[in-house]
Amino acid sequence: KNPINPPTAYETKLLAAITYLEAGNQSYRGKVAVASVVINRLQSSRFPNTLRGVIYQSGQFVPACNGTLNALMRSGRSIQKECVKAAKEVLSEGSKLKGYYFFDQGGYGLKIGAHYFH
Repeated sequence: KNPINPPTAYETKLLAAITYLEAGNQSYRGKVAVASVVINRLQSSRFPNTLRGVIYQSGQFVPACNGTLNALMRSGRSIQKECVKAAKEVLSEGSKLKGYYFFDQGGYGLKIGAHYFH
């Protein structure tokens, strides 16, 4: 189910932070879907085998690549409660969107809010 058992406080915050930066303006379902993509990648041999490795993989998540994620992690600001809840749910129960490894606003795949998952 969950490749991180139990997740550290850092891992929970990291997943909540990337979820916030990628889907903070989306529904709870959209936030869970984004967190699920990260967990799907973690469980796939095609991606790095740590949560940090997946999130910071070159060219994958814009907020991780452009420094926005690092700034949020260092800021001491609290992360939107729904994003923390979504991260904790996915970390404890596993992905809610199995088989999806990418999301964007490109227009194909499963549409949840403003994102398409594929």
